[in-house]
Amino acid sequence: MPSSTSLTKLRGQTVFSGFFFAYFCCFGLVLPFLPYWMVSRGLDAQEAALILSSAFVSKVFFGLGVGILADATGHKKRWILLLSVLAFLGFGLFVQFETFWSMLMVWFVVGALQTSQVPMVDGLAIATSRLGKLNYSSARLWGSIAFIASSTLSGLYIAAYSIDAFPQLLLVLAAIVIVFALSLPDIRPQAKTSRKLAFLELFKLPGFVAVVAVGSLLQASHGALYAIGTLHWIEAGISESTIGLLWAQSVAAEVVLFAVGIWLLRKLGVKGLLWTAVIAGVVRWLALGWSTEVGLLFTVQILHAFTFAATHLAITQYITQKVPDQLTASAQTFYDALALGALMGMSMTLVGGLYEHISGQVFWAMALISMMAGVVLKRYEKLI
Repeated sequence: MPSSTSLTKLRGQTVFSGFFFAYFCCFGLVLPFLPYWMVSRGLDAQEAALILSSAFVSKVFFGLGVGILADATGHKKRWILLLSVLAFLGFGLFVQFETFWSMLMVWFVVGALQTSQVPMVDGLAIATSRLGKLNYSSARLWGSIAFIASSTLSGLYIAAYSIDAFPQLLLVLAAIVIVFALSLPDIRPQAKTSRKLAFLELFKLPGFVAVVAVGSLLQASHGALYAIGTLHWIEAGISESTIGLLWAQSVAAEVVLFAVGIWLLRKLGVKGLLWTAVIAGVVRWLALGWSTEVGLLFTVQILHAFTFAATHLAITQYITQKVPDQLTASAQTFYDALALGALMGMSMTLVGGLYEHISGQVFWAMALISMMAGVVLKRYEKLI
């Protein structure tokens, strides 16, 4: 458990790369195949979407609360480890159920536990970067590489052994996350927050609200992909192994963007990266709503590098530059609670209701959300 004094840059790069790799191996199974597993248990697409969206709603309060507590105590690593252990136990409980209400109640908590880990680790990574012990984009790309490997191999494994293999794979990968959480450095800010509501200071920072709003809308535009992407492609006759490759294709592009992240930030800055995400989002969601032709899907999935990775990198860079050490966990979890909590929950709930009536054209609603992000960015870009 290296501290800030004993941590070397090599060790910092290694432990964060390792955690991101382990976490996204698990997420690379959950994101593409959890909806499919729930449908295999007898649920319909709308019920699966509602269950998934419930966790995005609960993390609005849960994730932000953990972030505020982590900043107040200064013990970010302890909270990350606790979330990892509770997520593993929660997964073990979740896969025992097969009815809508029981799954909904468990995932309402467990889904928030799992997805709250990344903003907490990002906050710790920002603190490590400020010490000169970490290149964030280089470490984060290992998470993307893990997602590619996991979604591809999981798709092949499930195609060979059926979706019934999902629970065992999930628990093994979740256990590995705990191991890598133990290796993270125990870095604490020199100054703790002096007030319980110190996180409100975030809203006084120039451009903070605008950046978070734009990033949140851009991330929420992925709601259709996350909720019904796999189910929609299966209904179109695409195999599980090909679907795994489609998910991997999108994240392969993400790897490339993270690899050149420092160069892009120098060339485009936070504002420029957000504009590329807006444009890519409109193009990507219009195309996915128009066709399920496999060649087009593989091409369009490359735009994930901009719709997701460019947005994520822009937000992280803004927080690194503008937010004090003692508020980084609050800033990350507030953004996460809005982007991958409230707005994502609303987006996925909308998708669940519309998909039954308009099928793949539900992606066009996601294009409208990307356009909304562009409107907000244009209105407030002078503050960023």
